[in-house]
Amino acid sequence: MDYLELTAGQPAEKLALADDEREYTYGQLVEEARRLREAADFSQPVFFIHEDSIARQLLYFLAYSGTPTVPVIATQASRRQQFDVTNIPKAACMGVMTSGSTGKSKLLWRSYKSWADFFPEQNRIFGVDKDTVIFCQGSLAFTGNLNIYMGVLAAGGTLVATERFRPRHWLQCMEAYRVNALYLIPSKLLLLPKFMTQPNARVRSIISGSQSMGRQEADRLLAVFPKTEITLYYGASELNYITYIKDKDMTDDRTVIGRPFAGVRISVRQEEIFIDTPYHVEGIALPFSLKDRGYVDAEGRLHFLGRTDDICSVNGRKVSAAKVAAALTELAQVEEAAVLSLHVDDADVLTAFVGAARDYSKQQLVKLLRERLEDYELPKQFVFLPRLPRNESGKIDKLVLRRLLE
Repeated sequence: MDYLELTAGQPAEKLALADDEREYTYGQLVEEARRLREAADFSQPVFFIHEDSIARQLLYFLAYSGTPTVPVIATQASRRQQFDVTNIPKAACMGVMTSGSTGKSKLLWRSYKSWADFFPEQNRIFGVDKDTVIFCQGSLAFTGNLNIYMGVLAAGGTLVATERFRPRHWLQCMEAYRVNALYLIPSKLLLLPKFMTQPNARVRSIISGSQSMGRQEADRLLAVFPKTEITLYYGASELNYITYIKDKDMTDDRTVIGRPFAGVRISVRQEEIFIDTPYHVEGIALPFSLKDRGYVDAEGRLHFLGRTDDICSVNGRKVSAAKVAAALTELAQVEEAAVLSLHVDDADVLTAFVGAARDYSKQQLVKLLRERLEDYELPKQFVFLPRLPRNESGKIDKLVLRRLLE
C-alpha cells in the first residue's frame, strides 16, 4: 500500500482538491498521478519536488510514493542546500524536512506506516471524516500541511487550498466550497475575525499547531465560529503528533499544550521533554528529545517552556526568551513577537522583535512588561516591524531576524 493506492480507494467522482488553479475529483487526482508515475525515471534514489503549485506538489508526491525513488517536497530554503541521499532507510516511502527556522533544514525519512497507521486516531481527535471540507493555506513542504492532506484523503474528505496570503480570499474560498473545517496556524486563524462581517456557523472543526494559543485567542475564534471545536496540537517533523488540547480546556496559561495522543508517552528529565512514540521518522533512538523544555502538571497536562537553546544568561541569571516573547504577545495590540539574544562583552543581551504594534513605544512596552517580568528579563532593544518574517510552516524565521541584528 502507498499513498496513491490509499487515495484510489475513495469514490472517483467525489471532489478531492480545489486549489488556486483547478478542481480535482479523486478519479482525476489518481489518473494524473498514475500518468506521472508511468512517465517517471526511477534511476535516482530521491526525487526533489520543486513545484510551487499545491496541486502539482501533491500529484508528484502521490506519483513517487511507494516507488523505488523516494519523494521529497523541497522547502524554498532547502533548495539551496545539498543533502546526503546515500543512506536511505529501506522502509522510507517519503522524505520530510524540518522547518529550518533556527538553522539549516534537516532531511528525515518516513515509512508509510509511521503516518498512515495513525490517520484513524488523528482524524478522530481532529473531527475529520468523509464529510469534511477543510480549508488549508500554504506549501506542502510544510510537513503539517502534507500530513493533514494525507489524513483527509484517507478519510475521503475534500481539500480546499490556496498559496495566497490574503485572508479575504480565504473567506471567499470558504464560502464558495461551504468549508466546514479549518487547518491554519494560530497567527493566520486570528486574522480571520478582522475580515468577517458575520459569524460562520458552518465550521465545526478548527485544527491548529506550531504556535501557542490560550483562552483569549480561542474566545476570539469562537465568537465568529460559534459551532466549532478547536484542537491545538503539539508535534514535530521527527515524531508526528505528541499532545493536544481542546478549546474547552484552554486557560490563560499559554504554556499548557495538553495530554498525549494515544500511543504516545512523555517523560521529563531536568525540564527536558522526551517522547516515546511508534510514529517517528526512521533512524532515531527512543525516547527522543526535541530539545524542548517543559513539565507535566498534576493533571497530566504537558506545559511547553520553550527550547533548551532559548535559555540565555543575563547578569548571571537564566532567562527564557520564549517566556519574554509570550509576555509580549499577551499585551493588547501585540500580534506577534520574537526574542533573540546577542552575545556582547561576555554577556547575553535580549532583543525583542515586535510585529504590528505601532501604538507602543519602547518605554511603554518596558513599563507594561515590568508587570509580568523581572527587571533582568526585560529586553534591552526593541525592533518594530510591520510583520515578522516566516518560513513555509508559518514559524517565525529567526535566521532572518538574526541577520538583521548582525
